[in-house]
Amino acid sequence: MTTQLSESPELYSIHITLPENPLKNLNCYVLKTLERNLVIDTGFNRPECREALLTGLAELGVALDRTDLFLTHLHSDHIGLAELFAVNGSTIYMNPVDYDYFCAIKRGEVWGYMEDLFVSEGFPADELELQLTGNQGRRYAPNGIFPITPVEDGQELRVGDVVLRCVTVPGHTPGQTLLYLPQPQFLFSADHILFDITPNISVWKGVEGSLASYLESLKKIEALPVKRTFPAHRKEGKELYRRIRELRDHHDWRLEEMLQAVKQHPDSTAFGVAGHVKWSARGQALEQFPPHHKWFAMGETLAHLYHLEAQGRVERRKEEGLYRYWAR
Repeated sequence: MTTQLSESPELYSIHITLPENPLKNLNCYVLKTLERNLVIDTGFNRPECREALLTGLAELGVALDRTDLFLTHLHSDHIGLAELFAVNGSTIYMNPVDYDYFCAIKRGEVWGYMEDLFVSEGFPADELELQLTGNQGRRYAPNGIFPITPVEDGQELRVGDVVLRCVTVPGHTPGQTLLYLPQPQFLFSADHILFDITPNISVWKGVEGSLASYLESLKKIEALPVKRTFPAHRKEGKELYRRIRELRDHHDWRLEEMLQAVKQHPDSTAFGVAGHVKWSARGQALEQFPPHHKWFAMGETLAHLYHLEAQGRVERRKEEGLYRYWAR
């Protein structure tokens, strides 16, 4: 399903359903010009997403050999079908920080580290095997490594007569990069700002303070003049600056909730803390979550606990191979 969003510039969205995923859909954006076209993000590497993408592009009369691709960040629901463009000679733009991380994942240098970290923080070891089939980010990733043209914060891209500016916003991933059109003040906010769900902020190998980075990145977007915001999932948002305040308030509330959980349940692992806070999952308790939901909940819990530790509000100690938390 395609929707026209703007006549000048000529901008469309393709609704790509993400089956069995709480995000529900990916909004794939297509910028058309007389010279070239630009697609922003692709969907998972699975048949349903491939069919939706190709059907939408055909409906818009967009040929891959005249189309380039911008990947906002490394998650598989955004880059899963990048190879479709690579084999057609398209230029694929991506921030090198996220690209290098993606390449490390494909080389097998990340998942083992994250599994060891999670287990040391209390994640049940018997849950790890379930991630191999239940974690959609693993199952529906690109088949291999594809070449990119790296982009940096502040860099301008020209597509036909349209000028876009890259805005790097670390937090959700180490190098997530948005596109901003100074004229007519459009922002493609990817997973940095979503309007009816909150972006997942997790922990990353070799990255300190992902939550602090995310909060700083919100300030960066708050300083931009934006008239329309196009998120990667769900509906277009109407009140960007109010949403930024809501997201900031959400994380303040979440930090306090985590702190209270540690106070009420001292000596808990991070996984134990995750079981004592509320999650927006249809009223399900943590142990009822599907495998990939547990993984995201664990990552978000760690991001907030590490932030509290950096603030000196909680203490983390390792005892008999497990990290445990106390309030300071």
